[in-house]
Amino acid sequence: MSTRHIVRISPLHTSILLTVIYCLIASIIAITALVVSAFRDRSDGFVSALSHADFENILVAILLNVLLIFVVALGVSMLYNFLAKYLGGIEITLDDD
Repeated sequence: MSTRHIVRISPLHTSILLTVIYCLIASIIAITALVVSAFRDRSDGFVSALSHADFENILVAILLNVLLIFVVALGVSMLYNFLAKYLGGIEITLDDD
C-alpha cells in the first residue's frame, strides 16, 4: 500500500463534471415532479396540466442553478488548490492488488 496526496485538482474540469452530475440528478427530479403534479390535477388531463406550467420560469430557474453550480464548483476547486499548498491536500491510500 502506498499513501498519496491530491495536491491539485483542475478547477474547470471539476466544475464541468459537477455541473453535469447536477444536471442529471436535477432532470430526474424535475421530470418526476412534473409527472406527479400533472397526475395530481386530473380534472383537465395530463397534457393540459403540463401546458399550464410556466416553462419560461422553469427554464430560467434551471439555467441559473446550472450557472450557480458551475461557479461554486470552480471557486471551491480554486480554494482547495490554494489551501492544499499549505495543508498538504487530501491523503489517499492506494493498494497494489
